[in-house]
Amino acid sequence: MTSDRSAVVQTRDLRKEYGSTVAVDDVSLEIYDGEIFALLGPNGAGKTTAVELIQGLREPTSGEVTLFGQDLQNHLRALKDRLGVVPQSFHTFERLTVRENVALIGDLHSASSDVCEVLAELDLTEWAGERFGSLSGGYKRRTGIAMALVSEPDILFLDEPTAGLDPAARRATWEHIEGLPELGTTVVLTTHYMDEVEYLADRVALLVDGHVEAVDSVPALVDAYAGEVTVVVHLAGGEPEAELESTLESRAQAVHRREGALVGVFDDRQRAQEAYSALQDIGTHSIDLVSPGMEDVFLELAGASLAPGGELR
Repeated sequence: MTSDRSAVVQTRDLRKEYGSTVAVDDVSLEIYDGEIFALLGPNGAGKTTAVELIQGLREPTSGEVTLFGQDLQNHLRALKDRLGVVPQSFHTFERLTVRENVALIGDLHSASSDVCEVLAELDLTEWAGERFGSLSGGYKRRTGIAMALVSEPDILFLDEPTAGLDPAARRATWEHIEGLPELGTTVVLTTHYMDEVEYLADRVALLVDGHVEAVDSVPALVDAYAGEVTVVVHLAGGEPEAELESTLESRAQAVHRREGALVGVFDDRQRAQEAYSALQDIGTHSIDLVSPGMEDVFLELAGASLAPGGELR
């Protein structure tokens, strides 16, 4: 995939070894100005190590990191001032209020945004007077993002930004992350959640054992690796099975039976949709139109699926 936007991050053959362990294995990436870029992979895949190398928190065993066209190691101090970071294990002053925590970070930087504006952008105004220690997990994470944004970073790194949050808090956090590029901030996030990548990422790099297996947009990865669309007809008895099967066979590439169901396989979503509509006209049976997604991509490239906690299974 190419982009007309400039690359604000470039890594070339980036490698990090700890003794005999290779945490990051020759990673070459380009991250473009104004995009949300995700590093997707299981626990231990090297996601956090990779972004810490890009942030200058760790020195690579070999390879290069370029930020905004400048070599990171030769311009480390100046370049780090252009970065914002919210680690997965985020902690701050529990007894200070939300406003005080954000203002404290603003005071540490020569260039900073108006604290009230940052709080408003993240819908934290009504929580500004609350002590950080009294907040829910979702609002703590949102406060962390506000603390990172107040220094006006050009790139914001979010390490597993919704890990441990309940579904409502995750969705609310996604909505705020989604709007960050409109504020002029490029976002780089690490995650093991497929739905997070599908919702947020303009492009995604899939990491397994420290190695990049593929980089592209979610639709391009799905097209390349995820396989076909399927229509599943659930049979509960009493349906006109012969008519259902013939209708499916007339449109699908292939039809097979599994326990209690007929499954039609399609390489074209439009034909799958047409079959779905025709099958609905036949009776009241249950039908699912199943599109491939990032879980299918990951399974194809990694040879395993991801458990909810981020482990391979």
